[in-house]
Amino acid sequence: MFTFRASITLAVMTFVVALAALLIAIQVQSLHWATREAASAYMDAASTKALGRLQGELNAIASLVNVLATGSSVADSDERSETDRAIPLFKAALRELPQMDSIYAGFENGAWLQVRRISDLTEDQRGRLRAPPHSELVISLVRPTPGGDLPMRRVFWDRQGNEIDEIDLWKYGYDARKRSWYWQTMRADRPYVSAPYLSFSLAAPVITVSTPLRGKVPGVLAADLKLDTFSDFVQAQRPGQNGTVMIFDEAGSLIAHRDFAEFVAAAMTHPSQSQLPSIDEVNSGVAASALRRSHNLDKNEGIVRDDDGQDYLFRLTKFALGEGYSGSILLLAAQDDFVQNVRDLQFKGLVLAIIVGAAFIPAVWIFGSRMAQALKRITEQASQLQRLAEPSLAPVTSHIREIHELGTTVNLAQRAIWSFAHFVPKEIVRGVIDNSISTRLGGVKQEITLVFTDVRGFTTIAEAADPDMLMLQTSRYFSALTEAFLAEGGTVDKFIGDAVMVFWNAPNPQADHVARACRAALAARAAGERLNAEFEAEGLTPFFTRFGIHVGEAVVGNVGSTERMNYTALGNTVNLAARLEGLNKQTGTAVLVSEDVYLRVRDQFEFNALDAVVAKGMTKETRILELVGVSA
Repeated sequence: MFTFRASITLAVMTFVVALAALLIAIQVQSLHWATREAASAYMDAASTKALGRLQGELNAIASLVNVLATGSSVADSDERSETDRAIPLFKAALRELPQMDSIYAGFENGAWLQVRRISDLTEDQRGRLRAPPHSELVISLVRPTPGGDLPMRRVFWDRQGNEIDEIDLWKYGYDARKRSWYWQTMRADRPYVSAPYLSFSLAAPVITVSTPLRGKVPGVLAADLKLDTFSDFVQAQRPGQNGTVMIFDEAGSLIAHRDFAEFVAAAMTHPSQSQLPSIDEVNSGVAASALRRSHNLDKNEGIVRDDDGQDYLFRLTKFALGEGYSGSILLLAAQDDFVQNVRDLQFKGLVLAIIVGAAFIPAVWIFGSRMAQALKRITEQASQLQRLAEPSLAPVTSHIREIHELGTTVNLAQRAIWSFAHFVPKEIVRGVIDNSISTRLGGVKQEITLVFTDVRGFTTIAEAADPDMLMLQTSRYFSALTEAFLAEGGTVDKFIGDAVMVFWNAPNPQADHVARACRAALAARAAGERLNAEFEAEGLTPFFTRFGIHVGEAVVGNVGSTERMNYTALGNTVNLAARLEGLNKQTGTAVLVSEDVYLRVRDQFEFNALDAVVAKGMTKETRILELVGVSA
């Protein structure tokens, strides 16, 4: 048999060396540095224009906001009205900076005054504001009432400055003090540039530039830059006809993208989203490939290829966007947009590479297929090993020594672990396999719920029964009980003669472990009753089971020796659960629980209260109750 290393190396290297030699020769002749240089220069220009536009617009807004924040008409009073002295200033500011969507001031008492240009809004955005036809501006005013309510009034103006309509929104629910642009600015006590977000009233993407008021009353003056129109400008600067430009901030929120409008529309209509589109939504195509290659990098550039085989040059650069706030710009440029003759050279080289490489395809395909089939079967067996499934009869064989040995080893391991899982609870076996359960001696204290069972008069039954028949009958009995316990996620710790010890909340946490134990006990009792009917029909003595349930802290872990250990639980909680089972004999009941169990699940199950007792070996009195059934 050949070794795996020799076989795979000989076949693949023969193919790769021959094909690589041809491809290298073709690429040396076809790829020109001029292509990258031209695309790189164009990307430099696009980046400068896009970032310059964004930074310039934000700086202009910031300068205007800083100046207005010191004016007495805004900063000296938190009593605002429809005839406020600040309104003419805000209108003039909107005329001065057309890139600004709105300008507004929020005050510590909850008052808020905004002037917004609505002539360039979409019909949907105008509809959100309930704007009448021919309205050009809207003044939004929030004046807090003595009772703390924040009703809003909107006043609409036409191009000539005439009021044409007004509406009152008594329960609009807008509190500027709770908006991030307000409290972030107040906390920093300095100018602040927000991350992109969806505006409260328009559901449109904006960036807010804000600054604290410097006057007699505390508050914040802010203005918004709408990103939908900015995104159109950025896309117009793309490098080449098939190029792309996208800008996103440090949190991953998109600021500009070719499909920005569609992303925003999806964010507003999809029930799982309520925020700006994220760069994570760009999960396919060359942009996604470039982003993956640039993960956690401030700057990166290279080449990616799309599904059609077209190469794109990409560049990702991080930039500052306000103090303590940054973003990144990703530019993609298709090589074919900058050089045309390279495509012909690449096509000829590809045809030549296909012709030469075709001779290797049949042999490599057959060889690889056989190895893949064998490895796939071994992988399936390894997956069955993790699931503790029954192993297949025959191991995977191969002419390659390593694969043959691997198949045999995996099959042996699968059989060993599958057999081991019949002697140890499967959850513990899984824990040992995935290393969530230690194989060292020792344990940890944690809360668990325990169930102890015992068969009434088993000693008398055993004396009169045939040993072989008793073994079979006991196995059927244990199988019925175990099935009920496992159905509720219990860990069957051990069989002690005719008794069973089961616990919950270990090794895996279970928030409802007490209820699980109660349901399991009731299910096991019912299963025992059905099984007893079969026993009686077969002439066998029925097994009447008694149960004891208690919850509390115990030490759970490995006990024994370094050569042989047992994953179990120890402590007074375990002892009391065992004593509760034995008390059934005195009380004439089938299922006894402690008061701790009752207090946890009394609203889910029905109980009969019994007298408090001092269990055997205990010093403290324990209140006991009979578990009757599930609450209706």
